[in-house]
Amino acid sequence: MFSIIAFSSLVIAIGSTYFASKGSFQLYWVSAFAIYIFSFLAGFSIGQLTVGFTFIPLSLAIGHSFRWIKSKKDSMYFICFGVLIGFLMVFFVDNLLFYPLFSLLH
Repeated sequence: MFSIIAFSSLVIAIGSTYFASKGSFQLYWVSAFAIYIFSFLAGFSIGQLTVGFTFIPLSLAIGHSFRWIKSKKDSMYFICFGVLIGFLMVFFVDNLLFYPLFSLLH
Protein backbone atom coordinates (compact mmCIF):
# COMPACT_ATOMS: atom_id res chain seq x y z
CA MET A 1 0.00 0.00 0.00
CA PHE A 2 2.77 2.43 0.93
CA SER A 3 4.58 1.61 -2.30
CA ILE A 4 1.54 2.64 -4.31
CA ILE A 5 1.28 5.93 -2.41
CA ALA A 6 5.03 6.53 -2.73
CA PHE A 7 5.19 5.96 -6.46
CA SER A 8 1.94 7.84 -7.03
CA SER A 9 3.43 10.83 -5.27
CA LEU A 10 6.55 10.50 -7.45
CA VAL A 11 4.39 10.57 -10.58
CA ILE A 12 2.50 13.59 -9.21
CA ALA A 13 5.81 15.32 -8.45
CA ILE A 14 7.16 14.76 -11.93
CA GLY A 15 3.91 15.78 -13.61
CA SER A 16 3.38 18.87 -11.51
CA THR A 17 6.99 19.97 -12.07
CA TYR A 18 6.48 19.62 -15.81
CA PHE A 19 3.26 21.65 -15.84
CA ALA A 20 4.70 24.21 -13.44
CA SER A 21 7.64 24.76 -15.78
CA LYS A 22 5.15 25.41 -18.57
CA GLY A 23 3.47 28.27 -16.68
CA SER A 24 1.29 26.95 -13.85
CA PHE A 25 3.74 28.10 -11.22
CA GLN A 26 1.51 27.26 -8.23
CA LEU A 27 2.11 23.57 -9.04
CA TYR A 28 5.66 23.92 -7.70
CA TRP A 29 4.09 23.75 -4.22
CA VAL A 30 2.39 20.47 -5.15
CA SER A 31 5.64 19.14 -6.55
CA ALA A 32 7.59 19.99 -3.38
CA PHE A 33 4.97 18.33 -1.18
CA ALA A 34 4.81 15.22 -3.41
CA ILE A 35 8.61 14.82 -3.43
CA TYR A 36 8.65 15.12 0.35
CA ILE A 37 5.94 12.44 0.71
CA PHE A 38 7.80 10.17 -1.71
CA SER A 39 11.04 10.66 0.22
CA PHE A 40 9.36 9.87 3.51
CA LEU A 41 7.69 6.72 2.24
CA ALA A 42 10.75 5.57 0.28
CA GLY A 43 12.50 5.01 3.56
CA PHE A 44 15.82 6.05 4.83
CA SER A 45 17.88 4.72 1.97
CA ILE A 46 16.75 6.47 -1.19
CA GLY A 47 14.50 8.76 0.85
CA GLN A 48 17.49 10.48 2.37
CA LEU A 49 18.85 11.18 -1.09
CA THR A 50 15.61 12.42 -2.63
CA VAL A 51 14.50 14.68 0.23
CA GLY A 52 17.09 17.20 -0.95
CA PHE A 53 15.21 17.53 -4.23
CA THR A 54 12.27 18.96 -2.29
CA PHE A 55 14.08 22.27 -1.99
CA ILE A 56 14.31 22.86 -5.74
CA PRO A 57 10.56 23.21 -6.43
CA LEU A 58 10.17 24.83 -3.01
CA SER A 59 12.63 27.59 -3.90
CA LEU A 60 10.97 28.03 -7.31
CA ALA A 61 7.54 28.21 -5.66
CA ILE A 62 8.74 30.88 -3.24
CA GLY A 63 10.44 32.83 -6.05
CA HIS A 64 7.30 32.82 -8.19
CA SER A 65 5.02 33.59 -5.23
CA PHE A 66 6.95 36.75 -4.42
CA ARG A 67 7.36 37.52 -8.14
CA TRP A 68 11.15 37.50 -7.86
CA ILE A 69 11.49 35.28 -10.93
CA LYS A 70 11.09 37.28 -14.11
CA SER A 71 13.36 35.44 -16.53
CA LYS A 72 14.98 32.07 -17.18
CA LYS A 73 18.16 33.44 -15.63
CA ASP A 74 16.29 34.14 -12.39
CA SER A 75 14.88 30.59 -12.50
CA MET A 76 18.39 29.19 -12.79
CA TYR A 77 19.48 31.20 -9.73
CA PHE A 78 16.59 29.77 -7.71
CA ILE A 79 17.29 26.23 -8.97
CA CYS A 80 20.95 26.57 -7.92
CA PHE A 81 19.82 27.99 -4.58
CA GLY A 82 17.45 25.04 -4.10
CA VAL A 83 20.20 22.54 -4.94
CA LEU A 84 22.57 24.24 -2.49
CA ILE A 85 20.01 24.37 0.33
CA GLY A 86 18.94 20.79 -0.36
CA PHE A 87 22.52 19.56 -0.26
CA LEU A 88 23.25 21.43 2.96
CA MET A 89 20.06 20.24 4.62
CA VAL A 90 20.68 16.59 3.70
CA PHE A 91 24.33 16.80 4.70
CA PHE A 92 23.88 18.59 8.03
CA VAL A 93 20.29 17.99 9.15
CA ASP A 94 19.91 14.43 7.83
CA ASN A 95 16.98 12.50 9.37
CA LEU A 96 15.59 15.54 11.19
CA LEU A 97 14.05 16.60 7.88
CA PHE A 98 11.51 13.80 8.33
CA TYR A 99 10.50 14.66 11.90
CA PRO A 100 7.38 16.69 10.96
CA LEU A 101 5.87 13.48 9.59
CA PHE A 102 7.10 11.30 12.47
CA SER A 103 4.64 13.07 14.77
CA LEU A 104 1.79 11.77 12.60
CA LEU A 105 2.86 8.18 13.23
CA HIS A 106 2.53 8.34 17.04
